[in-house]
Amino acid sequence: MVTIDEVAEILSKRSLEYSMINYPDKKEKSIDIIAVNRNKKMIVKILGNKKSSKIKSDLKNIARIGLGIPVIIEDSTEQEIINDRGNILGMNVETFEKILDGEKVFLYKTRGGIFVKINSKELKKKREEMGLSLGEVAQALGVSRISIYDYEREDSYVSIDIAEKLVELFGDEILGDVLSGFKVDEKDINLETQTDSLSDKIMLNLNEKGYKVVKMNFTAVDIIASKNDKKLLFSVEADNVSKSLRKFNEAKKITSKIKASLIVVVKESKNKKIYEKEDFNTISENEIMNYEFD
Repeated sequence: MVTIDEVAEILSKRSLEYSMINYPDKKEKSIDIIAVNRNKKMIVKILGNKKSSKIKSDLKNIARIGLGIPVIIEDSTEQEIINDRGNILGMNVETFEKILDGEKVFLYKTRGGIFVKINSKELKKKREEMGLSLGEVAQALGVSRISIYDYEREDSYVSIDIAEKLVELFGDEILGDVLSGFKVDEKDINLETQTDSLSDKIMLNLNEKGYKVVKMNFTAVDIIASKNDKKLLFSVEADNVSKSLRKFNEAKKITSKIKASLIVVVKESKNKKIYEKEDFNTISENEIMNYEFD
């Protein structure tokens, strides 16, 4: 199984910007590495044999709120294929390297089978250059004219059989890239507040101010909020000052890579000055309901 250090070395060899997230240190983590590749922010989790639904829930929330592309690296995925994990892209390390090197990965596996991504603009350009009508291409492929129109209107996924016929007609330039224009299924984010906890108070306040809000389970950030282009990440004080400082510094790594603002939430007001000396933007529990996050 590939390790976090091995993935970090892969990124280093390509001189890519990245941060390893080392919190929590003794439990499962939902984020192992945040990498920036060709202006794409990739939230990377190296997944072992243990499949954690809560870890995947964190990654899905990251995608839905628009922090970056969540990637799971897992040995079980076939080479040069990206698996649909529900708003998460699953791949093996060799496929991950291909992506980092700028190579197209056009095979996408879902529960319905393996499909091929088609580049709509390139397809239309090639068809027009060859002087073929929509109907002529449809006849060659054995599909309807409206299907060809749809392929050219936006990037589409087609069966391997249709893709092979398209490549035979127009060349492999018409093949798309799964990561290009990666779209998340943006369902409404349900505000899951079940207790009168500190985190729930923060989430309710933000929700009332028009933010989309999600709660995280296994990383240094406890809450993520988004409104227009503004992104706020909250890290709540841990059991003691030493652990809290480790947590906040790891949270700072996350915010620096995704260009968001970090707010440290202090439970013990006596500790507020300690964190402020470390240049953390802090709010206390008593300030939360009246705090103007805007």
